This record gives sequence, structure tokens and C-alpha cells, in this order.
Amino acid sequence: MLPAIGLLTVLASSRPAAAIEVPQTRQQFVDAVAAGEGPTSVETLDIDQPFDKVYALLQERAAACLDVEVRRTAYVGYMERSSSDYNPTVRLVGKGRAEFTLQVAHNPRGVGHTPPPGGLYMMAANLRSIDGGRTEVVLYRPNFGVKKVTTSLKLWFAGDPAPCPKLK
Repeated sequence: MLPAIGLLTVLASSRPAAAIEVPQTRQQFVDAVAAGEGPTSVETLDIDQPFDKVYALLQERAAACLDVEVRRTAYVGYMERSSSDYNPTVRLVGKGRAEFTLQVAHNPRGVGHTPPPGGLYMMAANLRSIDGGRTEVVLYRPNFGVKKVTTSLKLWFAGDPAPCPKLK
């Protein structure tokens, strides 16, 4: 009986295994990327377009291209269905300042993490007017898995209403 009590005491007093920490807010995501956590990048872009034009095109293209649900079906010994619901947000946060956020909710959700409302944070950008004719964009993103979205965003920032990226 004593070895069982000793084992229970050790288990009860030990720290839990490291949990997968996922940002629960946009600011936590931006801070993590800015700190270089994981394979991520921060890019600062100087766009030769006025803020109002960049904001309007980003708002229009994000709603049309990124607010989508991608459904998948695979046969893996049985029929498996999954989906990814992409949720973009573009909002003004002050005079000549805006935020872009892209979240994705996976169904079924991965084991081991609790995603925030709207899904996992995938990308974020801070936009600000520089001198009335130019816009600075600070883009926070992972280094892989978002190449097509990143390419489209950069074209949209530059004033090009490029086609929608193919999301997976």
C-alpha cells in the first residue's frame, strides 16, 4: 500500500506537462511573432498608396476572398470530413490607422489546445498613414503555409485587386 501512496504523492506534487500555448488575443499573437516565437516573421512594408485606398481595397478583398470555409473529405479506412473556416477582420483603430487579422477555425479541432473565439490566429497586420500619400504596413505571419495569402495581401496593399488566393 505504501508504494501506491508514494506514487500518488509524486504524481500530485509534480507539475503538469507543458501545454500547448496558443495566443488567445490578437495582441498576444502580435507580441509572440514580434518576439520571434516559432517560425514566424515580421515584415514592414512601405506602400506607395494612400491609407484610405489601401484600407478600402483590403476591406473589400478580405471579405470577398478570405471569409470562406474550406471543406475536405478523405478516405482513410473510413470517410473523414474536416473543414477550415477562415475569419478575416479589417477595422479602423484610429485616424489613419487600421488592423487586419486572419483567424482560422479547424473542425474537428486539434487536440491539446483551446482556440480563441474565431479560431487560431494565422496573420495580422497594422496599417498606418505615413504622409497622406503612403501607408506603412507591419505584417505578422508564420514562415510557412501562408505564401499564397501573403502574396495576395501584398498585391492588395499595393493597390492591385489581385485574384483570391486558393485556401486549403
